[in-house]
Amino acid sequence: MRVLSVLVATLALGFALSGCGAGDAVDEGPFGYDASQPLAFADAGVVDPNYPLAVHDVSYAVGEGRVEAFLIVPPGGGPWPAAIYVHGSGSDRLSMLGPATWLAARGAVTLAISAPSGSAGAAGGAGVDRLVEHRQLEVGDVVAVRRAIDLLRERDDVDPERIAYIGWSAGARTGSILAGVEPRLHSLVLIAPGAAPVSEFVDEAAPEDREAVRDLMSAIDPLSYIAQADAERLFIQEGENDGVIPRTAIDALIGAAPDGTQVRWYEADHALGPQAYEEHLDWLQERLGITGPPVQGAQTGPTG
Repeated sequence: MRVLSVLVATLALGFALSGCGAGDAVDEGPFGYDASQPLAFADAGVVDPNYPLAVHDVSYAVGEGRVEAFLIVPPGGGPWPAAIYVHGSGSDRLSMLGPATWLAARGAVTLAISAPSGSAGAAGGAGVDRLVEHRQLEVGDVVAVRRAIDLLRERDDVDPERIAYIGWSAGARTGSILAGVEPRLHSLVLIAPGAAPVSEFVDEAAPEDREAVRDLMSAIDPLSYIAQADAERLFIQEGENDGVIPRTAIDALIGAAPDGTQVRWYEADHALGPQAYEEHLDWLQERLGITGPPVQGAQTGPTG
Protein backbone atom coordinates (compact mmCIF):
# COMPACT_ATOMS: atom_id res chain seq x y z
CA MET A 1 0.00 0.00 0.00
CA ARG A 2 1.37 3.42 -0.93
CA VAL A 3 0.91 4.96 2.49
CA LEU A 4 3.11 8.02 2.00
CA SER A 5 1.88 9.05 -1.42
CA VAL A 6 -1.74 8.79 -0.25
CA LEU A 7 -1.02 10.72 2.96
CA VAL A 8 0.81 13.57 1.24
CA ALA A 9 -1.87 13.91 -1.42
CA THR A 10 -4.61 13.93 1.24
CA LEU A 11 -2.78 16.59 3.24
CA ALA A 12 -2.45 18.80 0.18
CA LEU A 13 -6.17 18.38 -0.59
CA GLY A 14 -7.03 19.30 2.99
CA PHE A 15 -5.09 22.55 2.68
CA ALA A 16 -6.83 23.36 -0.59
CA LEU A 17 -10.24 22.82 0.97
CA SER A 18 -9.53 24.68 4.20
CA GLY A 19 -8.17 27.36 2.48
CA CYS A 20 23.44 30.43 15.13
CA GLY A 21 26.34 28.22 15.29
CA ALA A 22 26.35 24.78 16.82
CA GLY A 23 27.42 24.34 20.43
CA ASP A 24 27.35 21.63 23.03
CA ALA A 25 24.06 20.97 24.83
CA VAL A 26 23.98 22.75 28.18
CA ASP A 27 23.07 20.49 31.08
CA GLU A 28 21.64 23.14 33.38
CA GLY A 29 18.44 25.07 34.10
CA PRO A 30 14.90 23.72 33.79
CA PHE A 31 15.61 22.30 30.32
CA GLY A 32 18.91 20.63 31.13
CA TYR A 33 19.38 16.92 30.56
CA ASP A 34 21.99 14.19 30.69
CA ALA A 35 23.58 14.39 27.25
CA SER A 36 25.66 11.30 28.00
CA GLN A 37 22.58 9.07 28.23
CA PRO A 38 22.49 6.60 25.31
CA LEU A 39 19.92 7.51 22.70
CA ALA A 40 19.08 3.83 22.22
CA PHE A 41 17.97 4.61 18.67
CA ALA A 42 15.65 1.99 17.20
CA ASP A 43 14.56 1.70 13.56
CA ALA A 44 11.52 -0.46 12.80
CA GLY A 45 12.05 -0.07 9.05
CA VAL A 46 10.71 1.87 6.09
CA VAL A 47 6.94 2.40 6.19
CA ASP A 48 6.37 2.67 2.42
CA PRO A 49 9.06 1.14 0.17
CA ASN A 50 7.30 2.52 -2.92
CA TYR A 51 7.78 6.17 -1.96
CA PRO A 52 10.92 7.89 -3.37
CA LEU A 53 11.94 9.07 0.11
CA ALA A 54 12.96 6.59 2.81
CA VAL A 55 10.51 7.15 5.68
CA HIS A 56 11.66 5.20 8.73
CA ASP A 57 9.54 4.38 11.78
CA VAL A 58 12.00 5.16 14.59
CA SER A 59 12.24 5.89 18.30
CA TYR A 60 14.84 7.13 20.77
CA ALA A 61 15.29 7.38 24.52
CA VAL A 62 14.44 10.48 26.56
CA GLY A 63 14.90 9.97 30.27
CA GLU A 64 13.01 6.83 31.25
CA GLY A 65 10.70 7.01 28.25
CA ARG A 66 10.89 6.84 24.48
CA VAL A 67 9.90 9.24 21.72
CA GLU A 68 8.42 7.89 18.50
CA ALA A 69 9.29 9.64 15.25
CA PHE A 70 9.37 9.40 11.50
CA LEU A 71 12.86 9.87 10.06
CA ILE A 72 12.75 10.91 6.41
CA VAL A 73 15.94 10.54 4.36
CA PRO A 74 16.41 11.59 0.72
CA PRO A 75 18.40 9.35 -1.62
CA GLY A 76 22.14 9.95 -1.67
CA GLY A 77 24.79 10.26 0.96
CA GLY A 78 24.58 13.88 2.09
CA PRO A 79 25.61 15.47 4.28
CA TRP A 80 22.20 17.11 4.24
CA PRO A 81 20.76 19.89 6.35
CA ALA A 82 18.15 18.59 8.76
CA ALA A 83 14.91 19.68 10.43
CA ILE A 84 12.76 18.61 13.38
CA TYR A 85 8.96 18.88 13.15
CA VAL A 86 6.64 19.09 16.18
CA HIS A 87 2.84 18.97 16.06
CA GLY A 88 0.08 20.77 17.93
CA SER A 89 -1.76 19.79 21.10
CA GLY A 90 -3.58 16.47 21.07
CA SER A 91 -1.80 15.22 17.96
CA ASP A 92 1.31 13.18 17.16
CA ARG A 93 4.07 12.62 14.60
CA LEU A 94 1.64 11.58 11.88
CA SER A 95 0.17 15.10 11.58
CA MET A 96 3.58 16.53 10.62
CA LEU A 97 4.66 13.69 8.36
CA GLY A 98 3.40 15.38 5.19
CA PRO A 99 5.21 18.69 5.86
CA ALA A 100 8.37 16.81 6.86
CA THR A 101 8.37 14.93 3.54
CA TRP A 102 8.04 18.19 1.61
CA LEU A 103 11.30 19.57 2.99
CA ALA A 104 13.00 16.18 2.65
CA ALA A 105 12.00 16.12 -1.02
CA ARG A 106 13.89 19.38 -1.48
CA GLY A 107 17.04 17.88 0.04
CA ALA A 108 17.07 17.52 3.84
CA VAL A 109 16.91 14.83 6.49
CA THR A 110 13.78 15.45 8.56
CA LEU A 111 12.45 14.07 11.82
CA ALA A 112 8.76 14.35 12.77
CA ILE A 113 8.44 13.49 16.45
CA SER A 114 5.57 12.73 18.79
CA ALA A 115 5.98 15.19 21.64
CA PRO A 116 5.80 13.43 25.05
CA SER A 117 2.98 15.76 26.15
CA GLY A 118 0.78 14.39 23.39
CA SER A 119 0.40 11.04 25.13
CA ALA A 120 0.35 12.35 28.70
CA GLY A 121 -3.42 12.71 29.00
CA ALA A 122 -5.30 15.54 30.69
CA ALA A 123 -3.75 17.18 33.72
CA GLY A 124 -5.29 15.73 36.86
CA GLY A 125 -4.36 18.34 39.44
CA ALA A 126 -5.75 21.74 40.31
CA GLY A 127 -4.24 25.10 41.13
CA VAL A 128 -0.49 24.99 41.70
CA ASP A 129 -0.41 21.20 41.29
CA ARG A 130 -1.87 21.55 37.81
CA LEU A 131 0.77 24.11 36.88
CA VAL A 132 3.51 21.83 38.21
CA GLU A 133 2.21 19.13 35.87
CA HIS A 134 2.08 21.63 33.00
CA ARG A 135 5.68 22.63 33.65
CA GLN A 136 6.79 18.99 33.62
CA LEU A 137 5.11 18.45 30.25
CA GLU A 138 6.66 21.60 28.78
CA VAL A 139 10.11 20.61 29.99
CA GLY A 140 9.63 17.09 28.62
CA ASP A 141 8.78 18.38 25.14
CA VAL A 142 11.77 20.72 25.03
CA VAL A 143 14.15 17.99 26.18
CA ALA A 144 12.70 15.59 23.59
CA VAL A 145 13.65 18.07 20.86
CA ARG A 146 17.11 18.60 22.34
CA ARG A 147 17.65 14.83 22.25
CA ALA A 148 16.41 14.82 18.65
CA ILE A 149 19.16 17.33 17.86
CA ASP A 150 21.66 14.95 19.50
CA LEU A 151 20.34 12.14 17.32
CA LEU A 152 20.63 14.11 14.09
CA ARG A 153 24.10 15.38 14.91
CA GLU A 154 25.31 11.80 15.32
CA ARG A 155 24.33 10.91 11.75
CA ASP A 156 26.98 10.95 9.02
CA ASP A 157 24.41 12.14 6.47
CA VAL A 158 23.51 15.31 8.47
CA ASP A 159 25.40 18.60 8.52
CA PRO A 160 25.39 19.44 12.27
CA GLU A 161 25.65 23.16 11.55
CA ARG A 162 22.35 23.24 9.61
CA ILE A 163 19.56 21.87 11.78
CA ALA A 164 16.19 23.64 11.75
CA TYR A 165 13.02 23.42 13.80
CA ILE A 166 9.41 23.71 12.61
CA GLY A 167 6.59 23.73 15.15
CA TRP A 168 2.86 24.31 14.78
CA SER A 169 0.59 25.62 17.58
CA ALA A 170 1.77 23.90 20.78
CA GLY A 171 4.86 22.86 18.83
CA ALA A 172 5.45 26.53 18.03
CA ARG A 173 5.21 27.36 21.73
CA THR A 174 7.90 24.75 22.36
CA GLY A 175 9.92 26.33 19.57
CA SER A 176 9.64 29.72 21.25
CA ILE A 177 11.46 28.29 24.26
CA LEU A 178 14.01 26.45 22.13
CA ALA A 179 14.79 29.69 20.31
CA GLY A 180 16.29 30.99 23.55
CA VAL A 181 17.84 27.85 25.04
CA GLU A 182 19.11 25.80 22.09
CA PRO A 183 21.98 27.44 20.16
CA ARG A 184 22.45 24.38 17.97
CA LEU A 185 19.31 25.21 15.99
CA HIS A 186 20.21 27.06 12.82
CA SER A 187 16.67 28.25 11.95
CA LEU A 188 13.21 28.09 13.52
CA VAL A 189 9.76 28.36 11.94
CA LEU A 190 6.95 29.02 14.44
CA ILE A 191 3.53 28.41 12.89
CA ALA A 192 0.60 29.94 14.81
CA PRO A 193 2.37 30.42 18.15
CA GLY A 194 1.13 32.34 21.17
CA ALA A 195 1.76 32.62 24.90
CA ALA A 196 0.07 34.46 27.72
CA PRO A 197 2.26 36.59 30.00
CA VAL A 198 3.19 35.09 33.35
CA SER A 199 1.29 37.94 35.01
CA GLU A 200 -2.01 36.49 33.74
CA PHE A 201 -1.36 33.19 35.52
CA VAL A 202 -0.36 35.06 38.67
CA ASP A 203 -3.44 37.28 38.63
CA GLU A 204 -5.73 34.24 38.32
CA ALA A 205 -4.10 32.40 41.23
CA ALA A 206 -5.23 32.53 44.83
CA PRO A 207 -3.28 35.20 46.77
CA GLU A 208 -1.39 32.60 48.79
CA ASP A 209 -0.29 30.81 45.61
CA ARG A 210 0.87 33.78 43.56
CA GLU A 211 4.55 33.63 44.43
CA ALA A 212 4.70 29.90 43.66
CA VAL A 213 2.83 30.42 40.38
CA ARG A 214 5.20 33.21 39.35
CA ASP A 215 8.23 31.00 40.03
CA LEU A 216 6.73 28.01 38.21
CA MET A 217 5.61 29.82 35.09
CA SER A 218 8.62 32.14 34.81
CA ALA A 219 10.88 29.09 34.44
CA ILE A 220 9.04 27.98 31.28
CA ASP A 221 7.90 31.37 29.95
CA PRO A 222 8.10 31.37 26.13
CA LEU A 223 8.01 35.17 26.10
CA SER A 224 11.23 35.49 28.10
CA TYR A 225 13.01 32.79 26.10
CA ILE A 226 12.10 34.05 22.64
CA ALA A 227 13.31 37.50 23.68
CA GLN A 228 16.81 35.98 24.00
CA ALA A 229 16.79 34.56 20.46
CA ASP A 230 18.63 35.73 17.38
CA ALA A 231 16.07 37.41 15.12
CA GLU A 232 17.84 36.18 12.00
CA ARG A 233 17.01 32.59 12.94
CA LEU A 234 13.26 33.18 13.39
CA PHE A 235 10.27 33.09 11.04
CA ILE A 236 6.84 33.52 12.68
CA GLN A 237 3.63 32.85 10.75
CA GLU A 238 0.20 33.83 12.06
CA GLY A 239 -3.41 33.68 10.84
CA GLU A 240 -5.58 36.79 10.99
CA ASN A 241 -8.60 34.57 11.68
CA ASP A 242 -7.05 32.28 14.29
CA GLY A 243 -9.91 31.11 16.51
CA VAL A 244 -7.77 28.85 18.71
CA ILE A 245 -4.99 31.05 20.10
CA PRO A 246 -6.28 34.25 21.76
CA ARG A 247 -5.16 37.36 19.89
CA THR A 248 -3.70 38.75 23.11
CA ALA A 249 -1.42 35.69 23.39
CA ILE A 250 -0.38 36.00 19.74
CA ASP A 251 0.41 39.69 20.13
CA ALA A 252 2.32 39.02 23.36
CA LEU A 253 4.61 36.49 21.69
CA ILE A 254 5.24 38.62 18.61
CA GLY A 255 5.89 41.59 20.84
CA ALA A 256 8.43 39.58 22.86
CA ALA A 257 10.33 38.40 19.78
CA PRO A 258 13.57 40.29 19.09
CA ASP A 259 13.55 43.27 16.76
CA GLY A 260 14.07 42.18 13.17
CA THR A 261 12.18 38.89 13.49
CA GLN A 262 10.38 38.04 10.26
CA VAL A 263 6.62 37.88 10.91
CA ARG A 264 4.04 37.16 8.24
CA TRP A 265 0.27 37.32 8.60
CA TYR A 266 -2.18 35.36 6.45
CA GLU A 267 -5.90 35.62 5.78
CA ALA A 268 -6.33 32.18 7.32
CA ASP A 269 -7.43 30.34 10.44
CA HIS A 270 -5.25 28.46 12.92
CA ALA A 271 -4.20 25.88 10.31
CA LEU A 272 -2.87 28.71 8.06
CA GLY A 273 -2.91 26.64 4.86
CA PRO A 274 -0.78 26.05 1.77
CA GLN A 275 0.58 29.56 1.18
CA ALA A 276 2.19 29.66 4.63
CA TYR A 277 3.78 26.25 4.13
CA GLU A 278 5.10 27.10 0.68
CA GLU A 279 6.61 30.33 2.00
CA HIS A 280 8.37 28.82 4.97
CA LEU A 281 9.62 25.92 2.84
CA ASP A 282 11.17 28.46 0.46
CA TRP A 283 12.62 30.37 3.44
CA LEU A 284 14.13 27.19 4.90
CA GLN A 285 15.53 26.14 1.54
CA GLU A 286 17.36 29.46 1.26
CA ARG A 287 18.41 29.60 4.92
CA LEU A 288 19.71 26.04 4.99
CA GLY A 289 21.48 26.34 1.66
CA ILE A 290 19.53 23.63 -0.15
CA THR A 291 20.58 23.94 -3.77
CA GLY A 292 20.25 20.49 -5.31
CA PRO A 293 17.39 19.27 -7.51
CA PRO A 294 14.26 17.95 -5.76
CA VAL A 295 13.79 14.24 -5.32
CA GLN A 296 12.07 12.93 -8.41
CA GLY A 297 8.55 11.69 -7.75
CA ALA A 298 8.30 13.21 -4.25
CA GLN A 299 6.03 16.14 -3.43
CA THR A 300 7.97 19.28 -2.47
CA GLY A 301 5.08 21.27 -0.98
CA PRO A 302 1.31 21.34 -0.48
CA THR A 303 0.71 22.44 -4.06
CA GLY A 304 3.28 20.37 -5.91
